[in-house]
Amino acid sequence: MKYIALVLASFFCLTTVLAQQNNSFDQAKNLHLTLQKSSSTNDFISELIDMDIHPNVSFFTAAVFVDAPFSGNLQYQINGAEWQSLERYHEATRTDRAIFELIFLPNESITIKFKSDQNIDAGLSVRSLTLASTKLLNDPIAQLQEDCNCTQPEFCGRNCWCPTGDCPTDATPVATAPTHIIVHHSASASMSNDFPAVVRSYWDFHVNVNGWDDIGYNWLIDGEGVIYEGRGSGTQGAHFSCMNNQTTGICMIGNFENSTPTQAAITSLENLIAWEACDKTIVPGGSSNHITSGSLLNHISGHRDGNDLPSSCTNTVCPGANLYPLLQGIRERVTDKACLNDLVDVEDIEQPNFQIFPNPSYGYFQLSGDLNQIAALNIYSQTGQQIAFKFNQNGSLALRKSGLYFLKIMQKNGAAKIHKLIVQPAP
Repeated sequence: MKYIALVLASFFCLTTVLAQQNNSFDQAKNLHLTLQKSSSTNDFISELIDMDIHPNVSFFTAAVFVDAPFSGNLQYQINGAEWQSLERYHEATRTDRAIFELIFLPNESITIKFKSDQNIDAGLSVRSLTLASTKLLNDPIAQLQEDCNCTQPEFCGRNCWCPTGDCPTDATPVATAPTHIIVHHSASASMSNDFPAVVRSYWDFHVNVNGWDDIGYNWLIDGEGVIYEGRGSGTQGAHFSCMNNQTTGICMIGNFENSTPTQAAITSLENLIAWEACDKTIVPGGSSNHITSGSLLNHISGHRDGNDLPSSCTNTVCPGANLYPLLQGIRERVTDKACLNDLVDVEDIEQPNFQIFPNPSYGYFQLSGDLNQIAALNIYSQTGQQIAFKFNQNGSLALRKSGLYFLKIMQKNGAAKIHKLIVQPAP
């Protein structure tokens, strides 16, 4: 299935360009706009921006932000039509920058301008991105893992949605052992004839506007049911309101406040969740304490389930009014998959009387708690193989090889607790 690059031209023709990034594929411009007081209203309006048709371009995006505290409201107008509200970006966490939702614009000759109900001394910044057409489809990734009964679905890897290699991964990724799967919507691009370009636009928005190290999600799914690899499995993302550790973030591409996810997308979501649940020993119909948030969460939760939690830094309607109610049915259908029949619901995962730190580590852990209550310890690989390790009476524990493991603590009262351990490769 997927994609080849074509050389393309630039986007906004404007004298206020401060900086420009060019390559042979997508092209970006950073614009700085000064808003002037309207003579007829109390609003502040930008100059008119002209956009021209470009060959071999799928669409444009505009990321709008203010590099200062800003409590006002923004609107934008295309071709002199009605003003449209520009909502705050639902996952923005920066205190020094007010960020708004990404605007998708067709490859047409149009004009656009912006309006604010407050004066913006710092000016309005716009990062425009010209998205090249990705017409040639590469084959889906086939290097599938076979460590559990559920088959990993085929997916479009980074070389598939960013064939020129201009969307690098995080240079310093953080490993995580997910206990919960968080479902999102992108709040944009419900329909597109070039979803790989949509994924690239999210990468650019997350990295060059939000200031993150990579695209925020672990996985994305388009309306045709194609799965895209973001940060991938077992890597901490940036998607769950500053509570990202021990989660996998799956983004359904589209705005499901005003549209409905396709059956193809729902089917791919269920297959992906089934594999993640099998691979990470997550019971899809269960719930447990999510340590980072300090709250009891369904193992398959929506982004909005993080609203108002003590550690949350944002509030959101994500994954949208038309997707969130579907999650219970998704939990039930995934639970009923035959490949998950051997998965045992351990209600005490990650909430025992014992604590292990640091986790992840480079192979050395410290177990704290009432160690006198431990009857036996065993460590297993993802495939169930028992692993050799060293444990001292002071609670120190050592593992030699990097990977994901399960520590089973048998207590003298007959109870058993399970912890997930991550051993990172040595730096």
